[in-house]
Amino acid sequence: MKDEINNSFFDNINGYKLDLEQRKVVLDNSRNLLVVAGAGSGKTLTIIGKIKYLIEKRQVNYHDILCISFTNETVNNLKNKLEYDIDIYTFHKLSLEILKDNHVYYQVAASDFLEYVTNEYFESIIYDNHYLNYVLDYFKYYIKKEFTYENLKNEFREQFLVYKKLIIKFINLIKSNNKKINDLKKYILKNKYRFNKKQSYKNKCLLIIILDIYRIYLEDLNSSLTLDFDMMIEYATRVVNKYGMKRYYKYIIIDEFQDTSIVRYQLIKEISKSCDSKILCVGDDFQSIYKFSGCTMDLFINFKKYFQDSHILYLKNTYRNSLELIKIAYKFIIKNPYQLNKRLLSNKRLSKPIKIVYYTKSNYKIRFLRLLDKLIFEGEKDILVLGRCNNDLNFVWEKLDDCYIKYKDLNIKYLTVHRAKGLEANSVIVLNLSDELLGFPNKIKDEKIINEFFKNKDNFLYAEERRLFYVALTRTKNNVYLMTKKEEESIFVKEIKKKCEILDI
Repeated sequence: MKDEINNSFFDNINGYKLDLEQRKVVLDNSRNLLVVAGAGSGKTLTIIGKIKYLIEKRQVNYHDILCISFTNETVNNLKNKLEYDIDIYTFHKLSLEILKDNHVYYQVAASDFLEYVTNEYFESIIYDNHYLNYVLDYFKYYIKKEFTYENLKNEFREQFLVYKKLIIKFINLIKSNNKKINDLKKYILKNKYRFNKKQSYKNKCLLIIILDIYRIYLEDLNSSLTLDFDMMIEYATRVVNKYGMKRYYKYIIIDEFQDTSIVRYQLIKEISKSCDSKILCVGDDFQSIYKFSGCTMDLFINFKKYFQDSHILYLKNTYRNSLELIKIAYKFIIKNPYQLNKRLLSNKRLSKPIKIVYYTKSNYKIRFLRLLDKLIFEGEKDILVLGRCNNDLNFVWEKLDDCYIKYKDLNIKYLTVHRAKGLEANSVIVLNLSDELLGFPNKIKDEKIINEFFKNKDNFLYAEERRLFYVALTRTKNNVYLMTKKEEESIFVKEIKKKCEILDI
């Protein structure tokens, strides 16, 4: 391996030279390999190097390699950087191909169909006193005065929206964890005596409504011969288990593995079993930010439990962030014990790369524009603006033109932090770091019943919000500017501000 690791082949992978850790990944021939890749450590380059090495040095047919990534954007990014036409799919597209290969055809539900069913349910529940009473009883624990259903929808609109989002999240978790409607029924029956007690009765009220909405959702799908995305993956898994794969994959490479759910894992295991494939998984548990869609950290943290005969390697060097930034970001993120402890290294040095800009309600937009003017005056053209939510930009900008802020002949990109994962810019501005319910961190907590039912181990306070903030901090090549509310400073900013520079603009 020593001779191979010094091979000049690794000196030019898409114009870049692979470092020692990246070369070890490319050369590793383990049955199942997990690569823990920190922010900016070149994981995409490493995947490309692995594919090129397999094809050019090991003479693996490019049809024998399957690559899976989490979103259409990351799939297209890989396709654009690879010169070989290998199969690169999202899990949904892969499932679709498997079903097509087996001549299984169906309709796919709209991505917001569950939300539509939930909204319709709460429009019609007024005609069903039995279920309406469960809704009202649930809110009695939060609203300490007399109220009607109309009050709830209007006067307590924000709390009601949070309630609906909780129901949608719970049902998505049921589906992505490959649980069935009967699992929820059994759980309610098993705990019926506990749920009838005063303190736990609200859990029963919540679960009864979830069960009823989920039942209607499944009936609507079945009546129209329609599958949602999780059902499609589950159906494809059953097809592979019964009939095997029509395509043969010697190697399976999974990008963004920290965002994998149980149903996706089960599909991979069936494909690997059918094809006798070797598996390479790449990801970063510090950047696992899709728990709401059913992704579970347990697959990443306990990789060796799920994949036998496995090995773990680390990419230790970041080529994006300064050492000063990654030290602050590491100290912040590692407070959650349910993560793999890893430190990144960097040759880049910057004094105080995290800048804090304070604003008040009356001068928020002025501060934002002054910051943009300062960066543009200094010659900066590569600016990324991030928000916790889609509407965070509304407080400082009137109109968004296809994700871009048009300002002084510049196209400045605005994204939510979720959508910005994997991206980078010279300068990054993070908006709305306020200590409010819908600030950053978003302070809407999961009901304890979610952690209990799904046996969730990742229950550190604001665990996913911390990872989301870590993602925001690590998008920058140089400086990141945190806009925080003077009167209600974000608890995350308070935690790191001793190491930051206060910018007076």
